[in-house]
Amino acid sequence: MLKTDRNPVSLPPPFPTDARSVVSVLRRAFLEPIVALGADPNSGPSIAAALGINRNLGWKLSRIVQSDDPAAVLQQMPGSGGLQILIKSLERAAIGPELVLAAKDAIDEYERLIRVHSGDRSALEMMGSALSPTGRRQRDEYHRKLLFQGASYVWGVQARVNLKLGLVAPGDKPGMLDFASVNAVLDFRRIRPEVTWIMASRRSRNDDGTPMATQASEAIDSRYADPAQAPLVEDLCSKPLPEFRRYEEGGWTRFELVEGRVGNTGALNCVLGTIQRDIPYYRTPANEWGVHQAKCDIPAELLLIDVFFHRDLEFAFAPEAVLYSEAAVALPEPQRDRYRLPLSETLQDLGTTGLPPVTPEVPQYPRIMSTVYERMGWSPDDFRGVRMKIAYPAYPTALVLRYKLPPAPGEAPASDRQP
Repeated sequence: MLKTDRNPVSLPPPFPTDARSVVSVLRRAFLEPIVALGADPNSGPSIAAALGINRNLGWKLSRIVQSDDPAAVLQQMPGSGGLQILIKSLERAAIGPELVLAAKDAIDEYERLIRVHSGDRSALEMMGSALSPTGRRQRDEYHRKLLFQGASYVWGVQARVNLKLGLVAPGDKPGMLDFASVNAVLDFRRIRPEVTWIMASRRSRNDDGTPMATQASEAIDSRYADPAQAPLVEDLCSKPLPEFRRYEEGGWTRFELVEGRVGNTGALNCVLGTIQRDIPYYRTPANEWGVHQAKCDIPAELLLIDVFFHRDLEFAFAPEAVLYSEAAVALPEPQRDRYRLPLSETLQDLGTTGLPPVTPEVPQYPRIMSTVYERMGWSPDDFRGVRMKIAYPAYPTALVLRYKLPPAPGEAPASDRQP
């Protein structure tokens, strides 16, 4: 009888399991020689003096042996040159050969971890970020800043602040609400000449992606009521005013900034504001979720998102914040979760003080708020706000605030299933 080799291929452990094991071995292998030499594990200079190495390497070893966070350990690991210096210093030190061998074996395991799972150290550090939430926000921001710098160069534009402001209140008709929104791009600069940029887009849709029947939007600034104009809030924009092209495509209305000067001499502040009235907010089979989307639509140092809900819309007071990749094609809400991204920032409850929240990043913020309240005839005391701030937000992404819509009067409550 013919026999075939059916021995299964031996796969390495999954990365999280393998990495945690390797980190544990590394910490023990580094700690034992430090203790054996009588050095203080909490002091980089003490370790450096005991091993005859520089203080920078001493502090790295101190952080490694102190940290219970595997992601932090992988981030603090010395480079190949530093590891070679460490091994030579251990060989010279008055410790047993078994401790030197343990350190060499641990370093070999670390290098195997790189070879098997990532291919290089920088990729290993990025993969390791998911091992622990501790310090995740700082690590995320560091990599997003690198992305911001690269995106600014590639796309040829950048901004200091990308502000997305929304105010929601009941409309004149039962089951309808009015939504006022402001999109502000502050300290916009072109990095390359002849670059255009879409400053604002508008579309209303149901959960399944089908168009929502709503009235045409109005400009907050009545001087820009003509739909052929971009809905600028003139008094809040820099002078001379930004110039736009407007075009419609596939249910979207877009406003494109025309070409202009490069650098600081062409820098500008662009503030656009619109009002959407009679948006239905009772749940229907096609629309179970209230969704407010803020796109990161330009490389920016800060994405600032504020949404204020009228006190009569209590069902919206605790929205869920979700970050999505916009690199894929637009998908209906239930399918969109496949492109969900990690979000380490938390949603802030701004409360109901009636005063504009302290916003040093946007000096004109109080004027923006008063302009909207005055235009809508609303009182600030009637609103409760939430805020999300993301430093160096990834481009292109979209932050979504979503909440369950209430049933119409007399209808059974909605299920708790997620979209």
